[in-house]
Amino acid sequence: MNVLKNFIIRILVVGIPLIGLYYYSQIVFEANRRREHPTDAGLGIALLLFALLLLLSIGLIVDLVIRIKKKEYKIALTNIPFLIIFLIPILYINCQMGDYCEDCFCSWLIEIIKKI
Repeated sequence: MNVLKNFIIRILVVGIPLIGLYYYSQIVFEANRRREHPTDAGLGIALLLFALLLLLSIGLIVDLVIRIKKKEYKIALTNIPFLIIFLIPILYINCQMGDYCEDCFCSWLIEIIKKI
């Protein structure tokens, strides 16, 4: 029961900021559509998503280390799915923002998404 409780807490801790970012992006996109000269609001949202996922990942890694030191291995395993899910967008956004995006992770990911 303790593992399920901790998993639900992690879903809430991760879900609330992501839902907040979603609603904020909807407000920003709607306001951007009304402007006479729309700007690139999507880039700002992508940067916010990158920062949010990076902070959540750092928090989950710290929690993972603390749980392993306390020998709470089952609870530590609840962090792993979230870290794996966050890893793909973090690497993709980082690769797109960097200058080294020729034959790396993002081209591999784009090819996989095209096939789906």
